[in-house]
Amino acid sequence: MKAALAPAAGGRTLLMTLGSELRADDGVGPYLSSLVKFRRDDLRLIDAGTTPESVAQTAIDWKPAKIILVDAAHFGGEPGELRVIALEDINKHTVVSTHNFPLSVTFSVVKEDTGAELAVVGVQAVSLDHREGLSPAVKASADELAAYFNSL
Repeated sequence: MKAALAPAAGGRTLLMTLGSELRADDGVGPYLSSLVKFRRDDLRLIDAGTTPESVAQTAIDWKPAKIILVDAAHFGGEPGELRVIALEDINKHTVVSTHNFPLSVTFSVVKEDTGAELAVVGVQAVSLDHREGLSPAVKASADELAAYFNSL
């Protein structure tokens, strides 16, 4: 996990968060995005919400060496657990129902156009019900991620 979350050595790193605040733990991305404040020019944050395809060109144009994608996921882990998900498995584990276009397609294009390393980090969701607010375990994980990113 440490390698997945580490910024690119000698290049730009883009942190992209995904999710909907209206679907309980799927809001982990927007919540994380609200907390992270990068102080370095080689680090950038984009909250893609539920339409990452709409910001794909922005990501490509910035030419990152690494993209870290954070989204709610279902991989059978403990609530709030973080896990690196392979790009080819992203549609099986991330919360596809809240995204308008398959994430694997969007990020395959971004990865190909930028040559960037891609790290997909899933946060094990507890609930994706139509309600606002994160479960305590997911919120705690997001708070830890934010503290880490803000320390860079």
